[in-house]
Amino acid sequence: MKYYEVTVKFGHVGKNKYYKGNVYLKAENGKEAAQKARSCPRVKHDHKDAILSVVELDYETFQTHFDHNREISYFSCYNVQEQRDCICEIQDQIFQETRFEEEPVKRTKKHNLRNKYNDDPEYEFYKSRKCCDWCAA
Repeated sequence: MKYYEVTVKFGHVGKNKYYKGNVYLKAENGKEAAQKARSCPRVKHDHKDAILSVVELDYETFQTHFDHNREISYFSCYNVQEQRDCICEIQDQIFQETRFEEEPVKRTKKHNLRNKYNDDPEYEFYKSRKCCDWCAA
């Protein structure tokens, strides 16, 4: 087994933002380490560019960085409130997502059902009909 430091994009830090952090894993090769890192909690799973780099480490370096990573409270939060309290600790490693700046999301207008019924010949029956004696509609 070899030891790897995988730099990934973590989420839950704001809209269109990511936290650039490291995950320390044991794996047979770099590709396997990247696959394990992608399945870790808080990693942006649906992003193709979630894995930023994979570096092989020796055991002593791995152990010191692994212990330091445990001290970061972002990785030990259980709910959103705890995470908001510790966001100042990782503020310098939060970046704006670049893919959203380049490609604006196209939003389609939801179609009104009334347009569908206006084309329906049976709808004329409902438009011309009064619901009660005192109603003018």
